[in-house]
Amino acid sequence: MRTLLCNTLLASALVSLSACAEQDVRPSVGITQAEFAGQAVQLSDVQGRCALTLADAAPLTLDMQWPCRFSETPQQQLRVEYFRQTPIIMVERSEPQPAPSRSCLTDLQALRLHQGLLEAAPVSRIAACGPSQWDQKAFVGMFDW
Repeated sequence: MRTLLCNTLLASALVSLSACAEQDVRPSVGITQAEFAGQAVQLSDVQGRCALTLADAAPLTLDMQWPCRFSETPQQQLRVEYFRQTPIIMVERSEPQPAPSRSCLTDLQALRLHQGLLEAAPVSRIAACGPSQWDQKAFVGMFDW
């Protein structure tokens, strides 16, 4: 009886581990359209690259591949951080690493509307799976203030 119980528990554990290993850690597309500083903002695919369009301006091609997404609040709204009265948003893209790894490489690129101009910070690459609630420093730290 004890052997049968142990074998059953072992089989259940293997099935659970197998199911975990098959899960795709890549997040769903997420938010790609929102309102930022009173203007429509949208992410799109431009020749395999992530591009951001603010209002009716020409798309700004970002330093990451498509698909990408906006960083979100826990309520699944566009996350906007403010620093010195300047609104800042984040675009992110996570790429799972090959098995057996369960980690990701994530690109983060902050964009600010500074003195009426949209400015992109350099991309930060981190070893973490997104989406996540990134620290405000990730939004602010790559800009010269």
